[in-house]
Amino acid sequence: MRALMRAVRGLICVVALAACATPAFAQIPSPLTAQTAPAVSPLAPILWMAGSWAAEAKQPGSSVSSKIFSRFTPQLDGRSMTIETSFDGRPVYQGMFAYDPAQKAISFWYVTPDGESIRGTVDPKETADPLFDFLMTLTNGVELHFHTLVHRVDADHYTWTLLTTMNKGTTWDKLFAVDYHRVP
Repeated sequence: MRALMRAVRGLICVVALAACATPAFAQIPSPLTAQTAPAVSPLAPILWMAGSWAAEAKQPGSSVSSKIFSRFTPQLDGRSMTIETSFDGRPVYQGMFAYDPAQKAISFWYVTPDGESIRGTVDPKETADPLFDFLMTLTNGVELHFHTLVHRVDADHYTWTLLTTMNKGTTWDKLFAVDYHRVP
């Protein structure tokens, strides 16, 4: 009988708490309501990249050209976008872009098959072309700082330019550029 009374008291407490909490939760808008959904995707500055892209380029220090293929796939109604990149059919990068409200920037993170990590932000306001600012962490823990400028030539072409700094961030030097074209 005591056990039954404890169970009933416990149930009464749960019901009372739920009754008190329900009006408070009813006033909190659901994150999925039309009231809180933004009209424009926070990834709008880079959503034009959605689709498949190809290029041919020599990797630094190589005399042989590689065929590069990248696919950008929007997810979650444009709130994130995945990327897959391969060189000569071998996967090289896989990652995603998403808006980070804490940084107030588009953030991205890629990984490589070797375990390297590439993470950074996209700042579309830096120049007319989006600036990708990122750190590449090698498997031995060494971090390398890079910038990439993505210049949209037209709806079906863009130039991707990789920059590095040799003077502790005071100047950025071009390492190489790759011209991409859209493919079906």
